[in-house]
Amino acid sequence: MIDTRAVMRSLPLVASVLGRKYGVKVEIGGTDAYTDGTVIRLPSLPGDVPDTLLAMARGYLDHEAGHVRDTDFLALKAASLTPLEKHVWNTLEDRRVEHKLASIFPGCRQNFDWLIAHVFDTEAQKEPSQPAAIILNWLLLEVRSWDVAALRNRKNALAGQIDAAFPGVRPKIERVLRTVRTRCRSTQDAIDFAREIVRVLDLYANSTEQPVSPDQGAPLDDGSEPDEQSANGRNEQTPPGTQDDNSDQSECGGESQQGEAPDDGDGHDGGGNSDDADVSALPAVNGSQDQVREYVRDLLGAGEDALPQSLGDILADALQATSRQSQEGAVTVAIPTSKSAGSLTEADVLEARQASMALRTRLQGLLQTKILARASSGRSGRLDTGQLHRLAVSDPRLFRTKAERTGINTAVHILLDCSGSMVRRIRLACCSCYAVASALEASKINVAVTAFPSSQLPNGSYSTVAPVITHGQKVHTNLDLTPAGGTPMGEALWWVMQNMLPLSELRKLILVVTDGEPDSLECATQAIEQGEKAGFEIYGIGITSPGINVLLPRRNAVVNSMAELVPAMFTLLEGAILGR
Repeated sequence: MIDTRAVMRSLPLVASVLGRKYGVKVEIGGTDAYTDGTVIRLPSLPGDVPDTLLAMARGYLDHEAGHVRDTDFLALKAASLTPLEKHVWNTLEDRRVEHKLASIFPGCRQNFDWLIAHVFDTEAQKEPSQPAAIILNWLLLEVRSWDVAALRNRKNALAGQIDAAFPGVRPKIERVLRTVRTRCRSTQDAIDFAREIVRVLDLYANSTEQPVSPDQGAPLDDGSEPDEQSANGRNEQTPPGTQDDNSDQSECGGESQQGEAPDDGDGHDGGGNSDDADVSALPAVNGSQDQVREYVRDLLGAGEDALPQSLGDILADALQATSRQSQEGAVTVAIPTSKSAGSLTEADVLEARQASMALRTRLQGLLQTKILARASSGRSGRLDTGQLHRLAVSDPRLFRTKAERTGINTAVHILLDCSGSMVRRIRLACCSCYAVASALEASKINVAVTAFPSSQLPNGSYSTVAPVITHGQKVHTNLDLTPAGGTPMGEALWWVMQNMLPLSELRKLILVVTDGEPDSLECATQAIEQGEKAGFEIYGIGITSPGINVLLPRRNAVVNSMAELVPAMFTLLEGAILGR
């Protein structure tokens, strides 16, 4: 049975869960973190990911999934924004898509609150190269403080400095932001509001009027009521995933704590740093009014590299840095690609069916996997309030019971090594897979067959798989495969486990058929260890290779001749399925 807690603490498995839940495609591999509007790419990370980094990776998936689901990239491209306009747009759009995702998957709200507080309230931020970029930092904290109250102290400190250095700018931007909170409902809205904010800066930079003095500015915190999803202090610095799962986990993988931010007695929300409103702790912006206007003009013409990082960029940098430091033990998930497969000959099919007859007969007669039957009324069990009317006729069947019946509740996935070294063994291996798959299908077991590796990726990698028979598909004879490439066993195992997770069967068995050691022994070991912790049962057939003994002790069979392969597969699977 799958252990939900183990799944939620394994990055490849939780990425699969979240990707499937959000309806987006997630890939894991390489050293870069990015999204192209269709696929979210995570870098290879160590199998034993620290809780904080795992929470950041989950937050990155949540954040980018919001963009993939709800950002109109065509509208963004058509807008042809300047770097500054795009930066401001990103600040507004980030919050909009996160709110949209959290309205569908409420657990995300807790993930986002923790993530925002962790990144913007506790992490050291890079000092901006543009003096006027503190306006952008304040804008970011202003928008984010609508949900995470702990940021208001840092936001207020920046607001005081902006009022001193750029008098009159902040109140005008805040007038725009008041509309953003209620009317920013689409990517185009965010684009329009971003242009309006940049227009405020442009007017300030090129105006000849005397600026408004700081004491005429708006208050540091207008005390406006938060909107329907605003935070109320839910940002204790405990990364999601370090406590027991809560009720929102099934919707989003959220596992964070929720607490109330104390009031510090001065009208500010607690949870910030000790120098909450210490303006002197921030970089000063000095100069004449002509000079500060020049700073704003420089900001208007600044390139992307001179502007502060967005939340997505900060998270991507953290994940990429960890990935580059741990490439030896990093986890990569195989990517499914196509692989040519011909049909087995009639002679091969006949021989395979004859060989599978014994296993088919034993499975149909002896399989004893128990599954729950439909609940029924009885004299014992849990009280069923819907049956209390039976008391009027002295009927004691007031309780709900769940009976058990003998049945089949098992899924089996055969993972076939099609590396170049299998060239002399591939025909018999393919026939054996067909024989076993046919026997399992006849016994009503959900079976699939996947070959690894598949075709080569454009970057030269063979970390690929080729689904030949998928779960739920009728077993066919198109199993004449051509061997080529290396042995990405660990990468293939991760992919198989990701695809078996949503299956309804109680037991999930994986049978690896290989003739050599994996390309990355550490990746394969991690996949097996974490898979078994999560509840997968993994077995191996080593063809003239003792390496499978190291990977799967007591759950393997080594064959030294082709004549031993079919009976070894039958014996191993029969013992696994029948519990012997």
